[in-house]
Amino acid sequence: MADRERLSPETETPVNPYSLLEAVNSSSDTANTGWLIFLAIMTYLVIAVAGVSHEALLLETPVQLPILQVKIQLKQFFQFAPIVLVLFHLGILSQLVLLARKALEFDQAIRYLELSNKRTHPLRLELHNFFLVQAIAGPQRSVVMSAFLNLISWLTIVILPVVLLLYMQVAFLPYHDVTTTWINRIFLTIDIAGLLLIGVFLMRAETSFLQAFLRTTVSHPLSVVATTLVLAVVAYLSYFAATVPGERLDRIGQKLTGWSAPASAARVQQGGFALPFLDASDDGALFGIFRRNLVVTDSDLIRDREEGGDKALRLRGRDLRNAKLDRTDFSGADLTGATLDGASLIGANLERASLSCAEPDTVLLSDNRVAARCASAKGADLSRAKLGQAKLWGIDLTGAKLDEAQLEGVELSNALLTAASLSNAKLDKAELTGGVQAQGVNLLNASLQGADLTGAQLQLADLSSASLQGALLNFARLDGAVLRDANLEAASLQQARLLGVDMTGMKMTGSDLRGAVIWLTQPPAWDATGLTDLSEIAVRPPDETDRVTLTASLARLTDADDRQRANDLMKKVAEKDATWTGSIDQQRWQSWAGASPVPPALNYNYDLTTYLTKQMCSARWSDGAVATGIARRAVAPQFRGDVVAIYDGLKAPSCPASAATPPKVMRDLSSKAETLRN
Repeated sequence: MADRERLSPETETPVNPYSLLEAVNSSSDTANTGWLIFLAIMTYLVIAVAGVSHEALLLETPVQLPILQVKIQLKQFFQFAPIVLVLFHLGILSQLVLLARKALEFDQAIRYLELSNKRTHPLRLELHNFFLVQAIAGPQRSVVMSAFLNLISWLTIVILPVVLLLYMQVAFLPYHDVTTTWINRIFLTIDIAGLLLIGVFLMRAETSFLQAFLRTTVSHPLSVVATTLVLAVVAYLSYFAATVPGERLDRIGQKLTGWSAPASAARVQQGGFALPFLDASDDGALFGIFRRNLVVTDSDLIRDREEGGDKALRLRGRDLRNAKLDRTDFSGADLTGATLDGASLIGANLERASLSCAEPDTVLLSDNRVAARCASAKGADLSRAKLGQAKLWGIDLTGAKLDEAQLEGVELSNALLTAASLSNAKLDKAELTGGVQAQGVNLLNASLQGADLTGAQLQLADLSSASLQGALLNFARLDGAVLRDANLEAASLQQARLLGVDMTGMKMTGSDLRGAVIWLTQPPAWDATGLTDLSEIAVRPPDETDRVTLTASLARLTDADDRQRANDLMKKVAEKDATWTGSIDQQRWQSWAGASPVPPALNYNYDLTTYLTKQMCSARWSDGAVATGIARRAVAPQFRGDVVAIYDGLKAPSCPASAATPPKVMRDLSSKAETLRN
């Protein structure tokens, strides 16, 4: 580090080294103390940051400072800790630069008293033991010892502070707060700039930055290259790798990685880190340790709540994209407006949780879900998750995976379920009203007993073998849907649109299809009981308005396979409009419409009421799911059964479903029955 070139006596008046010795030693003592304090601060921050787990980031647990036992709010700590570190670093760096200037002058002055290039003058032995002074002007040492002293200087003064700043940024990154991340980046940049502008004078005595930089580069090329490389890597990681998913720098980083990273790294870029020319781990972890998304699995997040206090987790508006939260307990959590796009919540407990919109009226008035701050879980994996009684009003579950999920009594009104997968899911008693967008949804073998799907957009939905006993599908659009082997006994499909539907093997005893529009639809087996109401169905082709509406609805599908199915449906409608007229299927639908009883048909009211009462009070459906659907159907204005008898039958001691029917449904049924009694 020392300047070994001798100054000519003709160009500069030599300085008496004896007069500089005391000044160098005095400054060394002060600098040594400051350096030790700086090391202590860095160690303190490392311990504090290392103690922040992903669970602490998720719960926003305050950071507890070691020794002091003082708690600081999580975001405030990560916003102000880099500022404090940079200020201390620049301060100690300036102090060391002043000391280095004195030590360099001392070294140059004492060289006039030495007979060779070796540093052998006894006065050097009286220098303070501070490693920086010893490296610059200390006595001659072995190569190993000299390298060790220079390495300590390089690591503690140049490298460790910037690495610690990057570590703080990466440690907080899974929280996904762009503002805090930018604060880290800005002060890391300031620190690097300070090192470049000030640190060069640790090695040269010139007063000109350019001259000092050039001579340092020539004299110490290895140190300059190593320092530049480390600072460049740190800066790259800060700006283009340690990014919040979706921010502008993240998109730039993906482009930079796309042309150089292997395919495996490209696949994990959205979920984790990916670096050029380096294989990323399967989960996208940086160096196999750091992750840019939360990983909190198999955790009971309620256990630390005070007994008798507020046990609900408040995670409103949190950015939890791509988080891995498998089998974690979020029961009763408030996740209103949270973003869970691409997250994994396999087997998670979200019973009674709220993932709805912060301002529902905005959705109803303008359908602006961003302004309404609605929860979003696009592409999330909620397989086998428990969501019973959860409030998912207005949530965006486009492309989400909810196979085998438990969704009994869930509120999914105004939700987006386009291309979502809910095979084998349980949605008994669920509310899916408000025109739920569920184009291309997979409900294969799902249970929707007593579910309310009034007005649902179910174009191209797969409801094969689904259990829909007592379900309400009034005004639903089922164009191109598959209802093969589905069970719709006691269901209501008034005014539903059934264009190109496959009803092969479907059961529909006691269902109500009045006003349903039928075309290109494969009919189910005839209901021999005569309880299926087909008296007002319309067997007609879609008009131009219907076609435009259908095309607009199918435009929501983005998956290639779904788009192909949509194109096939539209092609089928265009090609078979004329040929289906007069076909066996069309004639069968027409004959059924004429054969259906037109009230007041003899005994129809009594027979339907008896059948529905038997269904809802069957021990097989004691969970109240079918009873809930029938009760909802009974309160409709055009119900053709006996509402009073339905209510009395449900309240009878012999009906086990009464206790399991939702209170709101029972209140509505009770009010309707009381009105008719009077």
